[in-house]
Amino acid sequence: MTYRFAPRFSKTCLVLGIALSLAAQIASTQSAAAASLKVDVQNIAQPKGTLMVAIFNSQDGFSKNEAVQGQRIAVKGNKMAIRFEDLPSGIYAIKMFQDVNDNGQLDMQDGAVPTEPFGFSNDAPAIHGPASWSDARFAVHDGQNRQTVHLKTLSF
Repeated sequence: MTYRFAPRFSKTCLVLGIALSLAAQIASTQSAAAASLKVDVQNIAQPKGTLMVAIFNSQDGFSKNEAVQGQRIAVKGNKMAIRFEDLPSGIYAIKMFQDVNDNGQLDMQDGAVPTEPFGFSNDAPAIHGPASWSDARFAVHDGQNRQTVHLKTLSF
């Protein structure tokens, strides 16, 4: 399955320009495989809203916000675990944000700087824009795999 994430950000943003709003548009199908991925989410400061999580299997998909799998999960507590199943072995990257006010999008200050918590696989840095594919990518092998993402909040 391919889930489309609609980006909304200013190219003039010097800090971070990510925005994901999860839409359930299925663009293609994906074959089943034996790999699973558990994503441990840490640093949830406010246990409310919805966690929007997307997993990508290519640099092109990552930059265009075309995820192979995505999940919306109600936030309960300061830590969460999300599981993705039936992933073919390969290279992946994760983008996520906490939609604290449940409006379906990552809220931005001045249309460019996120005001809600966000994170990337490998805790990839988001300096002068979203994290890069090369910093966020990781390998998934047959069997069980694990990633930990620490949510970040920007201070003004």
